[in-house]
Amino acid sequence: MASTKPTARDIFAALKTPNAWLLLVLGFSAGLPFLMTGATLGFWMREEGISLTIIGYMGWISLFYGFKVVWAPWMDKVRLPILHAWLGQRRSFMLLAQAGVILSLIGMAAIGPGGNIWAFVAVTLVLALSAASQEIAIHAWRIEQTEGQAAEALNPTLYSLGFKVAAIVSGSLILLPAETYGWPATVTGLAVLMLIGVGATLIARPSTAEALTPQVPYSFDTYVTEPLKSFFREHTQKGSSLAWWILATVALYRLPDYLIGPVAGPLYSDTGLSNADIAYVRSTIGLAASFAGVALGGACLLWLGIERAFWLGAVTGPLSNICFALMASYPGEVSVFGGTLIVDNIANGIAETAFIAFLTRLTVKEHTLTHFALMYSAADLAGKLLKGFSGQIVDSMTPDLGLFGAYQAFFVGTALAGIPALILCLMLRHRGLFKSA
Repeated sequence: MASTKPTARDIFAALKTPNAWLLLVLGFSAGLPFLMTGATLGFWMREEGISLTIIGYMGWISLFYGFKVVWAPWMDKVRLPILHAWLGQRRSFMLLAQAGVILSLIGMAAIGPGGNIWAFVAVTLVLALSAASQEIAIHAWRIEQTEGQAAEALNPTLYSLGFKVAAIVSGSLILLPAETYGWPATVTGLAVLMLIGVGATLIARPSTAEALTPQVPYSFDTYVTEPLKSFFREHTQKGSSLAWWILATVALYRLPDYLIGPVAGPLYSDTGLSNADIAYVRSTIGLAASFAGVALGGACLLWLGIERAFWLGAVTGPLSNICFALMASYPGEVSVFGGTLIVDNIANGIAETAFIAFLTRLTVKEHTLTHFALMYSAADLAGKLLKGFSGQIVDSMTPDLGLFGAYQAFFVGTALAGIPALILCLMLRHRGLFKSA
């Protein structure tokens, strides 16, 4: 049976839920360390004179986001001593992960990319592990707060909005204090900002689903095998499993955006844009476009439904990559940079919001964290593994095409990488994934 659209009353009722608004802050907490293993880390390293090839390889550190399915089953079931009795299952792991983020950011600030490189890599690995764990713990808590179609659209929208604000802080505003006070003091400041997320974790309340979940005696089968098997059982229709098609789709859906991560920051630097210009444009035009993108994503979920919004995101997401190619064609042009940010933030706001809602729809609350981590790991592993070669690809084309010609060819190629996801979306529709939605 086709589901009806949520009414205005449903939407306002969902907005009145305190936990829904906490998702703004928790999204901010999840987004704050994200770029410190990606574009901002690349920008910092480029200012230290490190090559694009090494910057690209450093992008593999964020593969921890892709491997979170390995430890997700334990986060789903294991009860942390002391913390579980105080905070419950989800928030205890959220707090532990946030502590790891804070300490690793302080460690990165103390060492720096110009110091002992292996110590810097080690502490950045801890950051990626902690940030990935925080993200899936927050998503599990978010999914278990989601009741009804209005919340199904609004909760990922509010989370994405908070995440986008954090991306502005750690991706553009960070450049201003970095230029004035240096990177070590600025990265330490990010660690202090993480206390906002800690406060939200302490204020939030456990979900009804979490409170009703009994403790499961440990065995590899009950902790790992059964939750993973249940995902494949859940997504079987007429004897045919859709699970592998789902995993392939999510693996490719955000690939164009992942691929440009390690070289976006260096592109800004190489085109001659100043830190002040980057920070100003991203914190004004970019911030407004981010809000617009997330708002449009939420509106699409409410009025078009998850299937159509997911398809729209697959179309719009790669468009921003073409705009980055235009930036390389007009180096140093602030107006082109501003236009790129508008398209990028709106397109990816729609795509990311629809993507999170799509994954939320496909989880089973008995194994929330494991199912969500499985799907997100498919996306992260594909994107973050391949993006490690991004800098090397640009460097390898530079002798023949010149630096800006190499950037142009690279960004156009990454846009074309979005075509397979469009095909897989059509295949999922043809196989009837959304008929019960």
